Amino acid sequence: MIGNNGYLPEPCVLHPETVTEYPAPHELREELAERIEAWEDQHDFYYQYDLGVAPGCKVGGHAPWSFSDPFPMVCPECGSGVRPLLTIDGSEWDGGSGSWRPVEDAGYTGLHFLGPANATQLNIGRGYSLQLYVCTASYHHPHLQNMQ
Repeated sequence: MIGNNGYLPEPCVLHPETVTEYPAPHELREELAERIEAWEDQHDFYYQYDLGVAPGCKVGGHAPWSFSDPFPMVCPECGSGVRPLLTIDGSEWDGGSGSWRPVEDAGYTGLHFLGPANATQLNIGRGYSLQLYVCTASYHHPHLQNMQ
């Protein structure tokens, strides 16, 4: 295991930024997903890697469903829906990302998980991300967690 057993981040500087991300392609209406796919074929741009679901640690945003298809998640207390609250990820961008890579790391050409993308040295599971979800009806209800 790397770092502090993979669960405590290595000391580093935090530079939070606001980004706009969109749902994963498989969460879109079929007609919209097809239109985006046709647009991608005409441009050198990939919705999934450049606009949909930002990788890395984040507050809010869209859920990174990577190992399973999205499934309904509800509050165990009241049955209301839940929304992403926090995602903890060991890598701040993935190998397919172009637009999510910070400008200051644009020149890095090595494997993404060995360089600045993994500066925190976090290792959740076997390279997963951990998401916490909050009830949409009451923040007093228990949080849910999911690992993807």
